[in-house]
Amino acid sequence: MSGTVTRISVRVIARGGKFLGDDIGGAQVVVRDAWTKELLAQGVTTGSSGLNGPGGVMCVSLRRGQPLPTAGASVFDACLDLDRPRQIEVTAWGPVGARQSANTVSATQWVYPGKDLTEGNGFLLEIPGLIVQIVEPPTHYAPQVLGQLHIRANVAMMCGCPISPKFGKKKFCENLADGDQPWLPDDFEVKAIVRQAGGNTAEVPLVFTEIAPANAPGQFTGTWTPPAGGGFFEITVYAYQATTGNTGVDVATLVAPSN
Repeated sequence: MSGTVTRISVRVIARGGKFLGDDIGGAQVVVRDAWTKELLAQGVTTGSSGLNGPGGVMCVSLRRGQPLPTAGASVFDACLDLDRPRQIEVTAWGPVGARQSANTVSATQWVYPGKDLTEGNGFLLEIPGLIVQIVEPPTHYAPQVLGQLHIRANVAMMCGCPISPKFGKKKFCENLADGDQPWLPDDFEVKAIVRQAGGNTAEVPLVFTEIAPANAPGQFTGTWTPPAGGGFFEITVYAYQATTGNTGVDVATLVAPSN
């Protein structure tokens, strides 16, 4: 029996950031009946991360209940064929372009046939966390000679938005050039924890570093000296944003030679 077409618009936004857009692979969305788990729709959000500047999501001042600015923002639109009210479960996983750092969120809501869920924010889900990728050393790094180990991690918001000291939050919202961002390195604690099986643990603070010649954002670096005996080590890098609770982790391994 054919039902009534009911439209929903699902958007996925990073906690403390913008929408998960095409530049970070979007978010995978699955819509199911919350009780029977019947698959009703699935796809990937498409579009931009949203507007920059005073009219964008990072600068808007809203009263409770007012929708976020969503012009051009990434969205997954679905048409559900409903013959009765259903409680739907909407799950988002992302960012697709940073799978090691991806998280999953879900929520449920009743929908009634023919009553669309598209206005305002639509069905909005918030992804917590941070993108953390160990750039150096690569996992299972096994050099013949190793004096000091250089550790570098790429850290970004879940929307892919860059961390850079170039502009502060006030300038971002009041006097913005296209592409400027408000996420400042001082807001983030980044450390590498180096563990040896059956041995000691070292904590290595990673500091924001301008990587020449491109001056890439979000690069945090530090150095660590392995013990003379060498051995197998696990390197865990975490990033933590105290203002939001956002946390991200990546892991690599090292086979250090005897010095």
